[in-house]
Formats: sequence, C-alpha cells, structure tokens
Amino acid sequence: MRRFLFSILLVSCAATADELADADKFLAAKQYHQALPLYTRLANAGNAEAQYRVGEMVWFGDGTKQDLQAAHRWFEKSAAAGNPDAREALAALERRKTRGGEIAYWTQAYMGEDLRAGNFECKAPAIPAVSKTNADVGATRKAIEDWQTCYNGFVANMNATAPIVRRVPADVLDMMTPLEVDQARAHIDTVYRDVLARAQGEAQSVRTQQFAWEQATQRFVGEENARIARVNEVETRDIIEARRRAQLYAEINHRERALTTTSVKR
Repeated sequence: MRRFLFSILLVSCAATADELADADKFLAAKQYHQALPLYTRLANAGNAEAQYRVGEMVWFGDGTKQDLQAAHRWFEKSAAAGNPDAREALAALERRKTRGGEIAYWTQAYMGEDLRAGNFECKAPAIPAVSKTNADVGATRKAIEDWQTCYNGFVANMNATAPIVRRVPADVLDMMTPLEVDQARAHIDTVYRDVLARAQGEAQSVRTQQFAWEQATQRFVGEENARIARVNEVETRDIIEARRRAQLYAEINHRERALTTTSVKR
C-alpha cells in the first residue's frame, strides 16, 4: 500500500513539475492568459513557486488587474513555505507603502539635476569681444580651457551612466513593476536627451564666441602691429632726417669756422 501511494505521489510531483514548466514557458513568452490559470491551480494546491508567480503577476498586472493586496497574500503564503524570492517581494511591497513617491519621482519628476551639478556644473566662460593685452588673452584662454575640461567630464559622465535606468537606485527598482520600470526608462531617456541637447547648444555657443574672439583679437594684433610699424617707420625717418640735418649743420659750421680762420690769417 505504501509503495502504491508513493508511486502516485511520484506521478503527482512529475505532473506538477510539468505544469510549472509549461507555465514558466508561457510567462517567458508573455502569454499571460495561459500562464496565470496554470500558476493559480498549482498555487491553490500549495506550490510555493506558483504562489510566488501568481503574486508577481497580480502585482505587475500581467494578464489580470493589478491588485497589491492580493499579491501580498500570495507572497505571504509562498514565503511561509520557505520561498526567499517571496520574502524579498514582501519587503519590496512594504517599501512601496512608505517610499511610493520615489517611483513617481523617477517616472515623472526627475529632471536630471544631478547631471549638471557639482563637478559637472560647467558655467560658460566670460569671453570678451576682443582682447587688447597679453594678460587678457591669457585669462580668457584659461577660462575657456577650464570650461572645456568641465564639459569633457560632463560628457564622460553621461556616457558612463548608460544604460540610463542605472540612475534609479536598486532598492527603488526592486519595488517597481515592469511597466513602471519602462516608464522610468522612457522618462529618464527624454531627460537625458534634453540635458545633452542643452549642453551641446551651450558648447556650440561657447565655441562660436571663442572663434569670434580669436578672430577679433588676431585682427587687433595685426592692426596694432601695423600701426606700431608705421609709427616706427615715421620715427625712423625722423631720426634719419634729424641726423642728416645735424650732420649738415655740422658741415656748415665746419666750413664757416674754416672761412673765419682763413680770413683772420690774411
């Protein structure tokens, strides 16, 4: 009799395993309306894994209306049977009660403030229309270089934080449904593109100002060098003329002295 009952038990366990495997395949394929009935039947029969899956589907609204209270009940049953995943799910549901606002923040309110803060708050340098002294040229170049270093760091940080859903803390992700994760991903993606577009626009503005400043400064330097050259040329001519006149006066004086000496001797 015991052997007979044992054989029946083995057949029952095998059937349960097959149904669970079928339900898992349906769930992986997102065929929720086929997975949920299988999981529900097994869950009602006391299968802890199925109880966890039913709770998960009810929580996520997969193939059924979302019902967090029902999900909590199924997770409690599964956790009582020793399922560690169910215990984690219960903890996540508890966090939702006190930290649900964080889900709304990442799915709707996050504006990328941290992306342009601290070391990545790259304020545009003050670039004059033209620099007329070496000191001003040096100070302007340093301001541009400092901004460029900051901007490169900002771009590197943007690249390093991909995929963008990494911005969401892990313990917040754990209490989100897949739909909420998708919403957060879409929202943050929009924020990223907006922040990057604004930063690129600011960078283009800085480069435009830099180019105009360099051109104006180069023109000023060229014009100033030409002016100095003209001044030097005039001064050189004046010096030469002055020397020529001085030499001429000296020669005249010399001749006059020579004539005076000759006249006296006579």
